[in-house]
Amino acid sequence: MEVASMDPLWERLKGFDIDVAVIDGHDSDAIASALSQPQDRVRAIILQTIKGKGVPGMENEMHSHYLPLTDEQYRAALANIGCEK
Repeated sequence: MEVASMDPLWERLKGFDIDVAVIDGHDSDAIASALSQPQDRVRAIILQTIKGKGVPGMENEMHSHYLPLTDEQYRAALANIGCEK
């Protein structure tokens, strides 16, 4: 980290003359806006997200990043975002 850190990534990319947008990766309007902006150079869009956002027992929990959902967790997640199945 002391020799070759990429943090913060957006700052490193700007150093290569890349247009960088850092936005809320859960905001579909912000994503659409970032993608629709006219550009005259390379653009990188960095989406800041939260693992398991909005799902009780999963939000910001490491296991929600890599483990598959059980059927119960899947149904609970769908119900939480208003997509009953």
